[in-house]
Amino acid sequence: MNGSPSAAERAAAGRRRFARLLGVGGAVLAPMAGYTDAPFRRLARAYGAAWAVSEMVSARALALGDDAGLAISAPHPGERDVVLQLFAADPAEAATAARKLVAAFAPAALDLNMGCPVRKVVQRGCGVELMRDPGRAAAIVTAIDAAVPVPVTVKTRLGLDRVAAREVVAAVVEAGAVAVAIHGRTAVQKYAGEADWDAIAEIASAVDVPVIGSGDVTDVHSYGRARARGLGVMVARAALGRPWLFRELLGGAAPSSDEVVAVSWRHARDHVGWYGGERALRRLRGQLSAYAERLGVDRRPFVRVDTLDDLADAWRTSIGIDPRGEAVEALDPFGDTLPRCPALARRRGRRLAA
Repeated sequence: MNGSPSAAERAAAGRRRFARLLGVGGAVLAPMAGYTDAPFRRLARAYGAAWAVSEMVSARALALGDDAGLAISAPHPGERDVVLQLFAADPAEAATAARKLVAAFAPAALDLNMGCPVRKVVQRGCGVELMRDPGRAAAIVTAIDAAVPVPVTVKTRLGLDRVAAREVVAAVVEAGAVAVAIHGRTAVQKYAGEADWDAIAEIASAVDVPVIGSGDVTDVHSYGRARARGLGVMVARAALGRPWLFRELLGGAAPSSDEVVAVSWRHARDHVGWYGGERALRRLRGQLSAYAERLGVDRRPFVRVDTLDDLADAWRTSIGIDPRGEAVEALDPFGDTLPRCPALARRRGRRLAA
């Protein structure tokens, strides 16, 4: 007799796990392409994020043998409760990609992206386009759930051009999704206008899984209003250049200027370590300028950063704080630098051997 749990038992355990994590308190770090990599997820978790979701990776690319997605989604050493997100249009490709991700990283869960409104994703039948076809969305969730022993979650929106997510949310829950995150805007809105938390709560009332809302949570007051509805909370853009937001949402203190500099410095050093060189700092310029904005200083020196020395100079010049000084180093949340991403190192080795 096979002693492994059934799909229903795995789903029930997954629902309990995510409900427990939300019950402890704290917001979830939302998946954001180009931002929620291992260095940023490490900071968000250190400051109190309930869990973190990776950047989305293409199921089709992974299924066809392109392992770039493994480098994009790779957890850092010791990362807990990481959820890896993929976007897919085909159930068989989603299942193949899911097996690869679980074999490589053993994540806490896999998340299906049903909310991305970017044209190149939608044109492939992925992201928010799945909201047009609840049956296909459910088939993808079913295929992933059958392929791997970890639970499946879904992130979606309120609808395409109007609030109409109830049917598709019910379908993916019936197919096995153990938690659902809902961005409180439609695809047409993208990131404009106000998030509709009343609509999120109405959809949540119709399903028996944890529902996490997203949109416009920027401080402890907006966090409290969302939690009062009985919903989990997911934070996206408000956390950029502000990973300590998760601490603030739990009632913690705002950072000093020294701490802001220390966190940005740690972020930059981890980025260089993880990606294997200072050239990677160009990809971090947006976040570095966001850190500067938090302190009300000129962003321009930070969007030109090429090296760690450039970043140190930008802070000294703009605010008179040396990130290499003892006072700032004492506020480093970790002290150790992330090692090189193993998946990136393997890809580079294969290219050199070719």
